[in-house]
Amino acid sequence: MPKFLVIATIICIAMVILGINRGFDVSDEGLYVLLAHPLQENQGGIFNYDLFFKLFHQITGIHFGIVGLRILRLFFYCLGALGLAVFYRNLKFEKQLSFEVYLISLLGLMAGYGFLPASLSYNHLSVVLAASCVALLSTVTSKFSQNLSLGLLLGILVYVKVTTALLLGILTIGLMLYEKRLNWKVLFALLIPFILLEGIFYFTLSENAIIRLSAGLSIQTGREDYHWWTLVKHTGVGAFWCLLLFLISFLSFRLIKKKFFQALLIVPVFYLTFFITHITDEWNHFFLLFGVVIWAWFFAKSDFSRFPAKEKVWIFLLLVLPFVLHFGSNVYWLRLGIHYLVFWIMAWLILADKSRLKSLQWVGIGISFSALLLVFNGLWWHPFEQKPLWKNIEKWEYLPGKSILLSPKQVNGLEKLVSLFPEQEEILAVYRISGVPYLLGKVLPNSTGYWDREQLKGFFPNGYSKDVLFYQVDTLPEGFTEPPILVTEYL
Repeated sequence: MPKFLVIATIICIAMVILGINRGFDVSDEGLYVLLAHPLQENQGGIFNYDLFFKLFHQITGIHFGIVGLRILRLFFYCLGALGLAVFYRNLKFEKQLSFEVYLISLLGLMAGYGFLPASLSYNHLSVVLAASCVALLSTVTSKFSQNLSLGLLLGILVYVKVTTALLLGILTIGLMLYEKRLNWKVLFALLIPFILLEGIFYFTLSENAIIRLSAGLSIQTGREDYHWWTLVKHTGVGAFWCLLLFLISFLSFRLIKKKFFQALLIVPVFYLTFFITHITDEWNHFFLLFGVVIWAWFFAKSDFSRFPAKEKVWIFLLLVLPFVLHFGSNVYWLRLGIHYLVFWIMAWLILADKSRLKSLQWVGIGISFSALLLVFNGLWWHPFEQKPLWKNIEKWEYLPGKSILLSPKQVNGLEKLVSLFPEQEEILAVYRISGVPYLLGKVLPNSTGYWDREQLKGFFPNGYSKDVLFYQVDTLPEGFTEPPILVTEYL
């Protein structure tokens, strides 16, 4: 067991734990925490995993706050890494799990801390559920209990991210058809968990995914960033640049003998691609583009005629999984893809072992260094939409018994707002500032967040009669409300 894997994992976990009660992003993270709030409405929701939190609170009385959700994310990452270790064991027909593969998988998942806030979200849940799905799909025997478990995971995915559930469900059925193990019993086992979940939520909470999706699709698709063509473009543009870089790199490795001349072609093309696709201050896509070059190297050096058919299928599935899991997101693939890099890493482990290339150790070294850099930068140095985490030093109690360390500027701004809403339980906050009402101990009316004018009009066609917190990234509908309260210092 290489010591650097253990050391890198310990340091990454330590960075997560040390920052678990510091900082808060009022935009995306505000959405995440409200989805876990038991009193928050989610009418016409596209992301409906809040139903699990509401049912859990109804049974236990437990409400997961900011710190709790961050702990849950780390815990689920540990479970997801276990699923990937099981997958690798199944594919290699080994008797025991590899602790080395587990650590590499965990570090691959933790690379996701490089982009977006630290609290648990649908991005993290979808990657962990997908990792568990591949563990079940890779088993040699097909038992009813296994298919039932697979159906449960896919059923949960419907609540987390419906596009991922549909596409991963299609891949699952396609793989089963290829392996000739699909029949009516299997289909029954795959469908029955979702049907049961829908029934449980309907009879306990009077809501379920179908009710919400049927009401919410028209509202969400009315937003420009959720048009179907836009969603295709968000994934397709990333796939295009990856394919272009892959082809140039592959041909270089195949046709050019000397490494110097290979680098002379690949390095400028790589940096040109990185520069062209660098649309924000973030640079996480460097690792994705570098991963494309790694794919090209493996494909150029591997003898696929020696690979069993099953391994060829899985290598292809692991290659496309990041694009499948991303589809439906309104963020470009090259920004969000870092969350799904772990599936490429698993493919590289298979390729390195099967091709008998002395690169397995280099994969471990590379992911260790990358994870350390991404976790430190994404959590501490440049946390999403925040100042460095070490500047969050003042305690703010947002609910009884629940607190977080924020910057003095944030605390000062929140103290000014507290007196404006002494009796209200709900505060309408637009746009992209769901976390402000949450930090004031309130919830939003109707929805967990309002991102643009069209979405706001969809929920409030006749305007709004109370005070509105307003962050000016879009205009309010004409005659929507009295002059709003401007928020300028939270993002």
